[in-house]
Amino acid sequence: MWIQVRESDNVVTRLGETKRSPREGAIDYEVDSIPSITAYQTLTYDGTTFTVNTDTAAAKADMEPELINLYRKWQDAEALNLSCKEHCKAMYEQLKQEYDNL
Repeated sequence: MWIQVRESDNVVTRLGETKRSPREGAIDYEVDSIPSITAYQTLTYDGTTFTVNTDTAAAKADMEPELINLYRKWQDAEALNLSCKEHCKAMYEQLKQEYDNL
């Protein structure tokens, strides 16, 4: 497997089974495997070691509208004494925990 790495910041920009076409400011490496990454993560390679970096600010920013929405639903359920208030609270607390863990 081949990867192409941007020289300026060591970010892996391309991946393929064959060597990538050359690009200015990039280096090609042949590797056995690469770590998997998820949204808001970038993979860097310094020629010997892979590093996974997470952009927590972007991830949290994307979660905030849903977090606010769930909080409002929970508070409305509390104020109106709806039977779903415990469920709404649990949904909010679950997302809040994920948010805080970032």
